[in-house]
Amino acid sequence: MTVKNSNLQFSDVNEPPITAIAMKNDSRKQIRNMNDEWLLTPTELDELKIIYPGCQDDKSINDYRELRTKLLKISNNENFVCMVSGINKGAGTTHIAVNLAASIALDHSKTALIIDCNSYSPALNDYLKETPELGLSNFLEEETDEIEDIIYPSGIRRIRIIPAGVRTEHAAENFSSEKMEQFIAMAKKRYPDRYIILDTPPIGHYAESQILASICDMAILVVGYGQVSTSQVQMGIDLISSDKLAGIILNNK
Repeated sequence: MTVKNSNLQFSDVNEPPITAIAMKNDSRKQIRNMNDEWLLTPTELDELKIIYPGCQDDKSINDYRELRTKLLKISNNENFVCMVSGINKGAGTTHIAVNLAASIALDHSKTALIIDCNSYSPALNDYLKETPELGLSNFLEEETDEIEDIIYPSGIRRIRIIPAGVRTEHAAENFSSEKMEQFIAMAKKRYPDRYIILDTPPIGHYAESQILASICDMAILVVGYGQVSTSQVQMGIDLISSDKLAGIILNNK
């Protein structure tokens, strides 16, 4: 699998390696010192079924650690943009996206940014302390030029969330715009150890996910247990190019 790397800091062969190493060390120091304005308690994380250091659900935390390890291996340990999409509605993509981010952020030197790309049924708002005023659609439709205006703390250490924003009839056009590509590249470049997770609508139902599959580095397809047929799963696989599909998760939760 070929993984795109838009992080010019490390793809520029003319850059002295020592500079790149220094920048990465500085980035990791910033991540370790990230200020989390508020944090969910272990009880609240258990209720939301989100993994965390010391959680009692050993199987889940080990499963997500294994998933994280496989994705890092595919990306050669570089930061990546991973799309999480389902075959059908209710497959549990948001739950998978949040826990994948949580597994990445278990490492004190890494951070994760989850972007809600599902304007039809945005679910990441439920993970925020307050109703967000702005989100991705507001930025892409130039209601704000500042990325900081649309990034919110999640209550999970070292994880940030960008909500979907106001519902728009132009989501497909927004995602295929040059501004979206620039936005993703900028968000990825800001921290070499920031991993970006795109929570998207079901790829079999909406063109937006097919567009996002073209700009991500890799994709995970979530299949709700007992919810779809074999032919529907194959259709989902066919909609993601073979060099982007990192794997399929059968979700029974």
